[in-house]
Amino acid sequence: MQTITTRPPTAPAPAPLTITKPLLCPCCKQPVTTPQPEIVIDRYGLTPMEGRIFQAVWKGKGLPVVTERIFTAMYIDDPDGGPSPDKMYLAFKVALCHMRQKLEGSGIGIATVGYRRGYRLVLEGKFPAAASR
Repeated sequence: MQTITTRPPTAPAPAPLTITKPLLCPCCKQPVTTPQPEIVIDRYGLTPMEGRIFQAVWKGKGLPVVTERIFTAMYIDDPDGGPSPDKMYLAFKVALCHMRQKLEGSGIGIATVGYRRGYRLVLEGKFPAAASR
């Protein structure tokens, strides 16, 4: 008796992150609808700390990114690993608040997923109410 094995269907490749409101490339000044995180950081004037947080969440491609991973990105250059967890969380929340203000109306946002589940990138979607942020 011959056994036939079948492969499970492969998952389709993830679609690139696109926005409907194009940004201008800082180099060539052409409209970009699939920006790299550096273009978003430059366009909206995110600070270096906000930029590291944004890139960590961007890498999640819309899936939840746990806070510990964001903390690692925030303090990647710190030989001591950053301040105490309480101070790290406070710095994160302040930077997140400022970043959300800067990105307001851009169609790009960072949503809180839920208690202890992390944060995720939201593009052109409806953002959660301010109370759930």
